[in-house]
Amino acid sequence: MNMCYEVELQGCAPEPLMAYLKALGIFRLVSEQKDSAARAWWQNDSFFLNSSLDRDELVEFFLNDYKPTPIVSPWNGGSGFHPKDNSKAMELIREQDSPRFRLWHEVMEKGEQVLNRSREPQGAEKKDPKRWILAQCRAQFPDEALAWLDATYVLTSGGAKYPPLLGTGGNDGRLEFSNNFMQNIVLALNLDRQRNVKAITRSQLVATLFNEDSPQLVRKRSTGFFNPSSVGGANASVGFNDESLTNPWDYVLMFEGALLFAGAAARRLSTQTSSKAVYPFAVDSSAAGYGTSVDSEYGDSSRSEFWAPLWGRPTNSQELKHLVSEGRAQIGRRQVSNGTDFARAIAGLGTERGVSQFQRYGFLVRNGLAYLAAPLGRFIVRRDEENAPPANVFFDLDRWLDRLRRNVTGKNAPAGLGTALRQIDQAIIEFCQQGRPEDLQNVLIAVGHAERWLSKSNLRKDNDKGKGVFPLNNLSRDWLRHASDDSPEFRLARATASILHEQTRGETKVGPIRENLESVAKGGRTVWKENSVSFVWTAGTPLSNLQAVLERRCLEGRMQSLEGDAHPPLNSAYSAFLGDIEAFLDGNVDVQRVADLALPLSFVSYRARSQPSDFQQNAPFNISAAYAAMKLTLLPGKFVWPQFDVEVEIQMESQMLTMLRAGRVRDAYRVACRRLWASGLKPLSDEPGIADRSDYGRRLAAALLFPIDRSAHSALAERALWSPRPTESQDS
Repeated sequence: MNMCYEVELQGCAPEPLMAYLKALGIFRLVSEQKDSAARAWWQNDSFFLNSSLDRDELVEFFLNDYKPTPIVSPWNGGSGFHPKDNSKAMELIREQDSPRFRLWHEVMEKGEQVLNRSREPQGAEKKDPKRWILAQCRAQFPDEALAWLDATYVLTSGGAKYPPLLGTGGNDGRLEFSNNFMQNIVLALNLDRQRNVKAITRSQLVATLFNEDSPQLVRKRSTGFFNPSSVGGANASVGFNDESLTNPWDYVLMFEGALLFAGAAARRLSTQTSSKAVYPFAVDSSAAGYGTSVDSEYGDSSRSEFWAPLWGRPTNSQELKHLVSEGRAQIGRRQVSNGTDFARAIAGLGTERGVSQFQRYGFLVRNGLAYLAAPLGRFIVRRDEENAPPANVFFDLDRWLDRLRRNVTGKNAPAGLGTALRQIDQAIIEFCQQGRPEDLQNVLIAVGHAERWLSKSNLRKDNDKGKGVFPLNNLSRDWLRHASDDSPEFRLARATASILHEQTRGETKVGPIRENLESVAKGGRTVWKENSVSFVWTAGTPLSNLQAVLERRCLEGRMQSLEGDAHPPLNSAYSAFLGDIEAFLDGNVDVQRVADLALPLSFVSYRARSQPSDFQQNAPFNISAAYAAMKLTLLPGKFVWPQFDVEVEIQMESQMLTMLRAGRVRDAYRVACRRLWASGLKPLSDEPGIADRSDYGRRLAAALLFPIDRSAHSALAERALWSPRPTESQDS
């Protein structure tokens, strides 16, 4: 019976990308060339290998038995196949008489034959020489050598598509991967038979596998974007500048690991991709979720993202290949398309079972015009459905967000759209990582800011051309349930946002509050509305805007009133707690957050009454008599005092709002008291007990907008009115 050994490869880690791919390369080669029963897994950011090889045998395997994968790219300039290329490494490999290189010799010969045929007089099939060469290589190379081709390009009806992990067809700018791979193979296996190099290559291999020793690194040998810390350049080491440094074994095993993704891309084309090659765990970039993100990374300064799967249980090579070939990351019934989608899939149980974490990488422009594989964070896969963030609520945003993304990546993308989209993506990613109600509120706030930006941009005018963005509409009430953090800010914003339209005889009198918060008309479908007179929200302070909304609704209510029965149109699906209003008046509520949440919460589809009418708590309130008296004159219907069997029609009194704006609290209170006297009610006092102050006046006016339930009428009456039945104190 063969012994199994568990070896920790401390030289392999989830980041940088080179170290991750190197781990996969070691596992793939051991499984295919030495022990098919080998298993591997990630633990505490180290890679563990369980196989028939112990530590020393693993080193000897790579030094003496490892058969390199034949990696060649005859379609690329600089690959060693063209007259002016550096072909020294290729010639050294040709000279080897070892069985380790026989397949490579055959592949090189086939590559030369294809190139020679491509130089013959042009035919109809060779109008696109590079595509012709790619197709011929795919047809002529031995099956054992197709892994590199499948990992490097995919031929589609729309031309050759290049998966992002290996650049653009096996090169990154002027850095050609296959020739560099051959040069590093020469160094790693000492094919040029240099003296005293054998000990060096062993030391380099030990460092690669176990992160031990201080091996001699090779200068001026770039690793490309796979290891940003070794590319050299300014401030890369002591002094002003430094050359790139590479361990050749790192480079070799990294590309061997990248081949694990071969073949999967060709099998993952679908009707959703528009003939675009879909690489496993690779998506379009989302410029969010990391500190260095900028708006331009929605365009040319970002190539894509790669989400590297990490698994925590022993897995054999066939299981890993299945995982990679599936590459499953989906939301609902569709495959993810960008980094934000991937974060949603992780939070919403939409990724392959067995993966415990994902290391996110972005191929971003960071060093001049060069792309680097920048690590963008670690994401834990949640498997507990009860504790998983409710990411399904984002389905309501999908079509609207798709419109935003199509416009932000265009050539003439409007300024500011990238910022708006990045804020939404950032909030969604943070919510998917944390799953807290306040994080979902931040998503709503970011959506509201984007909607306000859209309302002022030209994108709202291009809907007929298929380029514009319609107003967001009909969010499900799940948003209210999952975003509720039991804070006064959320409850006040929810009550305000749920103010409904008013109807009389089947005709709409006053629109919902959303028409006051942005320039829209809400009917069967919400649309942008030019020059809306109902829209009053400006760039002013939250308090002044809340008051402006109340004043406008009072005006529209009076204009649309019938037979003089004017009431402010403040009927709502949810009502505010008097305790929250008291905290608001005392300055213990974040007014800005209330204002920021009000607009996006108005996108929710509310029913006429979503909240029980008897929700109001019975605790005593110390709310000001001034607020109580004024609010009684701004009720959306009759005043009801059930203890005394009182039901009174109190006409709307909006004159006091202008006084409150000027800080004339006493005058506004007296106006409210006169209205109460005229309605047959007796105020407790002619003085509000509050000094005239402009700041408190604006806060008081804003608080009058919050809708209250009928069960709060009694509490207000006890603060502002004498009871209808005489008491001993009244008689005296």
